[in-house]
Amino acid sequence: MKLSHALAASVLLTGNVYALEPIYDADSNSGRTTQYNHGPVKSVMVQTSSAHYFAAYLTLNDQASCADAGLYNEAGNKLIAQLNVADNKSVSGPVAEGHETLAKVLKVTCYDAEGSSYSVHHKVPAAPAITYDRAMQFDNWNVGGGRVPGYFESVHLTTQLSVNTFAPDGQCSILRFPNGDVPALFNGKFSVENVHSNFYSHGGKVAYDAYSSSLTYAIKCVNAGGMTMLFDEWTINEFAQSAELSTNYY
Repeated sequence: MKLSHALAASVLLTGNVYALEPIYDADSNSGRTTQYNHGPVKSVMVQTSSAHYFAAYLTLNDQASCADAGLYNEAGNKLIAQLNVADNKSVSGPVAEGHETLAKVLKVTCYDAEGSSYSVHHKVPAAPAITYDRAMQFDNWNVGGGRVPGYFESVHLTTQLSVNTFAPDGQCSILRFPNGDVPALFNGKFSVENVHSNFYSHGGKVAYDAYSSSLTYAIKCVNAGGMTMLFDEWTINEFAQSAELSTNYY
């Protein structure tokens, strides 16, 4: 749970002094929810886990209203996406590609019952970062026979995995596909919750599809700023085994 504090400021607009009071997150975390102890907004809760679409739910105090919202680059204060405000309850809108790895801040212009104006801020993390190194050991080739293709009887995977979700409530998991199976890479677990950043070193047996000579699995991490998936795709034959790592943001 995050509490927020306020800092009064004045902005000069077209010759008139317009009192705009920003309300910031009080800590350095970029979790899904911020609760405010001052101003027109009680709380902001991010509902999406997408790098390319953002939606958040607003809870307002009595007779408060909100009129404008945008997603900004936290470091440079540059507008990334103009968002729609609906029924004083939600903000939403698409986010263009190319901003996935930037820390962001949601800014919503709101008014209290007395008509005082505020810029309410909520931190939005960059999409999670995944760093992965692995080695695959192939042993005991079986030539197969008939309709059974040749295959390695023993395949062992050794991994070093580092994740950073940039948030206290990040989640990560291993995705397995029909052409194989891999160990629980999070030190014996297939998924972890409430992970900010951590390092995992693990190993174990691997199964792959001899008929397609392939193995595919993925490491997925999500937070309020997006979803990151790192794919590991293998082509496995008797005399050559090759692999490709690729990272995608969603």
